[in-house]
Amino acid sequence: MNVSLFRSIASQYKDLRGINTVAMMNTISRLIENQIIDNQLPVNFYAGFERFSSFPDQLRRYSRLGAVCRRVYVFGVPDIRPPSIPGIEFIELSPSSPLAREWFLLVDTPDFWTTLLTQEADGRDETTGGRRFDGMWSFDEQVVDRVSLLMSQVMEVPYMPVTQRNHVQQSRHVADISGHLITTLDTTKLTNRRRWRQICTLQKLAELSLQNKPLSVLLSNAAQVLHTIFGATDVAITLSEDNEHHTIIGSAGSAITSQQPFRIDSGPSATAISQGRLVQVDDMRQIRERDACLPMVLSLCTAPLIGRNRIQGVVAIGNTKAGIWNEEDGKTISAFANMLMPMIERARLQKVLFDLTRQQNVVA
Repeated sequence: MNVSLFRSIASQYKDLRGINTVAMMNTISRLIENQIIDNQLPVNFYAGFERFSSFPDQLRRYSRLGAVCRRVYVFGVPDIRPPSIPGIEFIELSPSSPLAREWFLLVDTPDFWTTLLTQEADGRDETTGGRRFDGMWSFDEQVVDRVSLLMSQVMEVPYMPVTQRNHVQQSRHVADISGHLITTLDTTKLTNRRRWRQICTLQKLAELSLQNKPLSVLLSNAAQVLHTIFGATDVAITLSEDNEHHTIIGSAGSAITSQQPFRIDSGPSATAISQGRLVQVDDMRQIRERDACLPMVLSLCTAPLIGRNRIQGVVAIGNTKAGIWNEEDGKTISAFANMLMPMIERARLQKVLFDLTRQQNVVA
């Protein structure tokens, strides 16, 4: 069993990675586990414990998971004999297995999907003196799909991909988890003002996903979230119908919403589109060309909106001061764009269905 979930994924999604303490890892794990238990979700649940000796402290919680889930798979080095618990299967790892150094969780169903992938990092946390883990926590469909494929290889079973996903239900789960996370972080003081702002931004977007709004209203509200909560002085959210001409649908600050299409052929936004990745610039005065979406800002962060195997727009945020956004801010904007794209596609589909219904009523 030589598959490493962390190494197989982390190199492809470097913008999602970060260093987490044991306390934060426990917080994330409990949020996912509680979501399953509280909502009685009959999922297959995969959890990497490194060693079975780490499991007894979680006995009561995992007994509840075993009663709810279709099956719970616990991975670890068999340094002790694990207990027999209905619904839980223990998967033994060799001490030389890459998974023996990884703390991971995986859930992949049509109504709820998420994964936590980490590997113990060198050194100690400067604040707590405890262990540190390098990795990511993601609700991204592509990430979860890839991890599920790897897990099927680990389990030596056929890969059964999820072909239809319920984004409305997933948004409810994400909003619920985000709300609990904010409360937990506030109580345990695991965050600072900047981290609070990042989490609140994604929480507010998750709440917007539960509203049935036209596309223009959705993107306008999303831009206001980035402006009022995240702290961007200027925001532009664009969409393209032909892969060439873009229209700013949602905006804040000096960016003006307009129905006039334009080309994004200069600046970081053009790079984000051509390379399909997040682009950050600390000081736009250090590069020769202005950004096509936000030409007046100094700090800029722009992430592509990727859907249906093509880039359909960008989320660009800026600030009139230089050196505003850090690495975690960039990860938040990437996550924001990844969460926003399914909402855009749903709003488009609803408009198509509305137009068809109206046409049928006119004919009738």
